[in-house]
Amino acid sequence: MRRLIVLLILFGTLNFVFAEGNGGYAGGYLRIGLGARGMAMGNAQVANPESGFGFYYNPAGLPYLKNFSANFSYSFLSLNRRFNYVGLSTPLKPKAGLAIGWIYSGVGDITSYNSIGEETGLISHGLHGIYFSFGIIIIENRLNLGVSGKYLLEKMSDSEGTFDYSGNGFGADFGVMLRATPWLSFGYQLKDVNAELQSNTDKIFERGMTLKNKFPLSSRVGVSLLTPFKWIRLGYDFEWSDAGEEKNHFGAEFVVPGAAIRTGYDNDHFTFGGGVAFSTRFGIKATLNYAFVNSVIDEGVSHVFTWEFAL
Repeated sequence: MRRLIVLLILFGTLNFVFAEGNGGYAGGYLRIGLGARGMAMGNAQVANPESGFGFYYNPAGLPYLKNFSANFSYSFLSLNRRFNYVGLSTPLKPKAGLAIGWIYSGVGDITSYNSIGEETGLISHGLHGIYFSFGIIIIENRLNLGVSGKYLLEKMSDSEGTFDYSGNGFGADFGVMLRATPWLSFGYQLKDVNAELQSNTDKIFERGMTLKNKFPLSSRVGVSLLTPFKWIRLGYDFEWSDAGEEKNHFGAEFVVPGAAIRTGYDNDHFTFGGGVAFSTRFGIKATLNYAFVNSVIDEGVSHVFTWEFAL
């Protein structure tokens, strides 16, 4: 009975607190955004996926990478949640680019109870997404295509080592980028194609079963505009899914040499942030970005920090 209560708590609440749209469906941890730049701009990134975090929004942008880079993200979240990322990205001159990365999201120290309400220990729950992304130029300065393959993993265990649950699966994202002019670009992403987490509960229950938690299939189309004021860039994305969710993303970026200020509106909450760039004594170009993401469902604000080190 304890195990049943644990499962009900997890499947009934964790997708809810991690989901950013399509709440309650599997895969919410892969829909909240990635990287402080994109999140500060309201996740309006499908037509302007810069840096090593851009593959998340549109892998077709990878050929526009300028340098090999190592990319890291750490988030300060409420409710004892964790959301972190580490990855590498590089251009493949003259017409391609690739990125590999690992997203980790989880909750620790969750109290479990038995059927009469007694505490029985602590459990932790982790979700992983391992990406391999590739993009290629089809028409020079006009049309790019990209694809991401991802391995999905879910793990749950208790502090006593007596409870162990896991699930895994695969998924894919596809992207298109069109540069109409040097200052106007369009993007499209098809996300979570055939993505699901499959698990078996034979080790938990006497009569176990196979569970398949399918991710909603979502699409995103957007535009990015570099204004006549070259230091101002605007973006807008529209997102929809087969679960019936529709979202609007707005973002703006104000750039000066070595720094940027960003703001956005992510469907139902405001975001803002900024960043600084500098060169180290070893010739490594470093960029530090920050995003403030307002509460979505009264769960508290989020503070996202990302670091990029480019050679």
